[in-house]
Amino acid sequence: MRIQKLTAVALLMLSSLFAGAQGFEGSIYFTKSNMMDVTQYAYHVKGNMVRIDEMVEGSDKKVATLLVNLDNGDMFALSHERNLWMKRPSKDGATKAEGVEVKEGSLQRSIHGKNCKQYRVKNAAADREIMYWVTEGDYAFFPKLLEILKRKDNFSTYYLNLDGLGNKLPVMAEENTLLREKKGFLQVDKIEQKKLAAVMFDIPEGYEKMER
Repeated sequence: MRIQKLTAVALLMLSSLFAGAQGFEGSIYFTKSNMMDVTQYAYHVKGNMVRIDEMVEGSDKKVATLLVNLDNGDMFALSHERNLWMKRPSKDGATKAEGVEVKEGSLQRSIHGKNCKQYRVKNAAADREIMYWVTEGDYAFFPKLLEILKRKDNFSTYYLNLDGLGNKLPVMAEENTLLREKKGFLQVDKIEQKKLAAVMFDIPEGYEKMER
């Protein structure tokens, strides 16, 4: 009986470790603004795949979708209006901003039930500072995704200068000038940890390849 109990405990521990190793699966909804335009995104994550849906502000209507394979870096862009898809070429260049100073703050707060820590990244030459509220969990997909996308916006390039990104996710960020004039914000509206259908990460049936 004792052996059976020990075996059951060992199996439970292994299953817990295996579940943790799978990383985040579910959907994360973002709002991003440059103080003029507002863009809403949904990031759907399953295994090594990420689906990024750009949506019309205030609705679930999709403007465009990008499918990203975190293992090999392949990206496929979908046009829902025209039922077309194309393979998006990889971008060259650095992913981190240069000339920035990173300061890890002592402040913490709860956002969407997640414990978040404050970081500030400043670029004096560019007259910019971004304050991030960052949580830690099963979010290893996020820094990998930014490395593949190679976005040039400050929210992305400044963030990649943080140490130990590992399993971290920015839940809120605010970009200001050094005189505290607001230039943009980024926030997570909702985090849903749930099982997703694998078909979400396939090119939909009936979509035709767009020739460049």
